[in-house]
Amino acid sequence: MATESEDSLQDADVVERRLEDALERVAHGAVVSVPAIVLERGLNLAFTALLTNSFAASTYGLFALARRLQRFLAHVTLGFRSGLSRFLPTTDADADRDVIATFASLLLLAVATLFGGVLYLATPSIAAVADEGPLFEQLLRMFAVGLPASVWLFTVSEMLRAFEEVGPLNLVLRVGFPVAQLAVGFVGAFVVRDLVAVAAGVWVAMGLVGVGAVWWVARARGLRPRIRTPDSVRLCRRYVEYTTPLFFGSIATTTQRLGFYPLIAVFLSGTASGVFAVGVLLGTVIRLPLLGINQFIPPVAAALSEEGYQNALARLYHVTSRLVLVGATGLAVPLIVFRQSIMAVFGPTFVTYAPLLPGFVLAQYFASAAGSVGILLMMTDNQRAYLVVNTAITVVLAIVAIPATATFGLAGLVGTYLLMLTVNNALEVAVLYYLEGLQPLTWAHAKPLAAAIPLAVVALGVKSVLTGPLAVVVGTAFGLVAYALAIRAMGVAPVERRLLASLVGRYRAVVGR
Repeated sequence: MATESEDSLQDADVVERRLEDALERVAHGAVVSVPAIVLERGLNLAFTALLTNSFAASTYGLFALARRLQRFLAHVTLGFRSGLSRFLPTTDADADRDVIATFASLLLLAVATLFGGVLYLATPSIAAVADEGPLFEQLLRMFAVGLPASVWLFTVSEMLRAFEEVGPLNLVLRVGFPVAQLAVGFVGAFVVRDLVAVAAGVWVAMGLVGVGAVWWVARARGLRPRIRTPDSVRLCRRYVEYTTPLFFGSIATTTQRLGFYPLIAVFLSGTASGVFAVGVLLGTVIRLPLLGINQFIPPVAAALSEEGYQNALARLYHVTSRLVLVGATGLAVPLIVFRQSIMAVFGPTFVTYAPLLPGFVLAQYFASAAGSVGILLMMTDNQRAYLVVNTAITVVLAIVAIPATATFGLAGLVGTYLLMLTVNNALEVAVLYYLEGLQPLTWAHAKPLAAAIPLAVVALGVKSVLTGPLAVVVGTAFGLVAYALAIRAMGVAPVERRLLASLVGRYRAVVGR
């Protein structure tokens, strides 16, 4: 009995150490990533506001529509990249690591080139269906040419994530490209005054930043192009077997997020495309906490799952999902309360569509409320279940979205967007719990929901006495103070304190340097 008790204590100590290590690695990624992600979102919002205020809302809408149609194919292609985060962290031999990185890069570029060519050839037919004139056709062709450059940038970024190179990852993806894109926007808006030139500049910037990133990876990590080793056939086959379900699953997940733009092309106008793009962009602000936590969740979760530390993985999921919910709630309430002032940043046309903004915000809120559920499904090797769930939701999307858009216009499309992200996240949570016994919810998840009440009251009170940007700044600041005090009064769990202490300590170290 004593031996069993000692073994139990030793097992508990191992779990605690593994959890401590996982929290440290996640905190490291979040500390460096969250400021970079905030900067990236700010630069993207500035780029969008620059275009919406420099060109007509309908003209910007054509740019957004062409770019999202290209992005649809890019995201489908990137279904093959998840194997980089799955296998690079667990591969010890340099030769095997080189084979995986080389094979994945060639596979992704080949598929991207194929899809780009198909999109280029199909442009006249797509433009005819959309009936938006020659500008839309020119924009779509330009983005079709740039599809491989877009995929290349995100392929190299995934290598950086797999190696947990958080600084270079953020410099490339969160700073380098958004800054280059904003510079392209300024030139296009004020010098050449041509959106087609902006489209060309965007993909050129992606390609150049991607080339710089892969040069850094090769130098820092010693990666070399390599495809022939005694074990290369097995490695490539394993990579394809793992990523093929994810590739087909990405068709479903991408359709859920970007499949609304083909419906806009068929049923709605360029202005509707612009409004939808801005609404989605603002809604994704809610995902900032999740994106920060997710930076190192894939390799951390893959390692815990591979080594059999299920308890540590479950506890990591609980604490990270709670922190994501705290952050998402704090961001969602001000966006909804001050929706008119926020939409005014993009021009007067967008203010008239401010009542639709809560739909975009709630869609992303429910999509991130359960934390890293999709990543956990993939990193625990349940990618086939991930494929089934997302395929089922996509079928529902096709059944619901088409009549809703045809009947209710843009409002119907936004309602479908909210429905799909909510149902998809709920199903993923149910499947993860069924297959792995992992689920995010604890009673502590109710605390941020209760604390949102004083946040909303303060924000609405400020809105009743102030207007414009001043109301947004003051109402958000005082509201978040009330929100933080309410959460503190309700108590913080010890494991949350450990992660928060790690985050604060790292931030202090960064500021001190």
